[in-house]
Formats: sequence, structure tokens, C-alpha cells
Amino acid sequence: MKNANYTAAVRLPNALAYRNLAMYIGAGSIGTVAHFLILFGTSASFGPVVASSIGAIIGCIINYCLAREIVFHSTTSRNRSLPRFAVVASTGVLVNALVIGMLAPLLPIALSQVMASGTVLLFGYAANKNWTFNDY
Repeated sequence: MKNANYTAAVRLPNALAYRNLAMYIGAGSIGTVAHFLILFGTSASFGPVVASSIGAIIGCIINYCLAREIVFHSTTSRNRSLPRFAVVASTGVLVNALVIGMLAPLLPIALSQVMASGTVLLFGYAANKNWTFNDY
């Protein structure tokens, strides 16, 4: 009986980490869907670059709100967390470009992008969890 409680206590942090990561992916998916809906819904009126830019901004705002309130349950002030979120998101764009730049000459572009997106996802999760929304 003592052993079972110890094992459950040891596994609990890992379960919470996986749950938070899954929630982070879900929040990001909602922001991405919003981005795409705006892109496809407004590209005829504004052109693809402007429509995609508007969609990306709206998607980023959605991602910030969901990550702050639902994924990380942060009480950090918005004055502190929003600029940090912007830094993490901007750095994610650079990480994406670096990974694509390294992998695209070696692998098919779709596989390169999947790997770059995965890298950015893990980077963003770690940075947002430990820095952007860290309440300490």
C-alpha cells in the first residue's frame, strides 16, 4: 500500500506536465484555426499578406489569453507577461527560420516544417511556462 502511494506521487508531476503540454497544444490549435479562418475569409478583400498578418495577430492574442488563463493559470500582471509573450513568439519565428534553413536543404520541405513546428512548440511551451507566465 505504501509503495502504491509513493508511485502515484512520483508520477503526478509528469501527468500534470503532459496535461499542460496537451492544453498548450490545444490552445495553439484554436489560435491557428482563428488565423486560418481570418486568412481565408479576408484574403479576397485584403490580399493574402495583409489577411495572413491580421490572422496571425488575432491568433497570437487568442493564444496569449488561453495560455495565461487556462493553460498556466497565471496571476502574473499583463504588463509583465504580454511583452514576454511577444518576445517568446518573436523568438519562435526566428527558431522556425533557423530550423527550416538547416533542414530544408536536406529533407523534404513538409518534413522540415513539421520538425521546425515541433521545435518551436517545445521551445514556446518551456519559455512561456518558465518565464512568461512564471508567477515567481
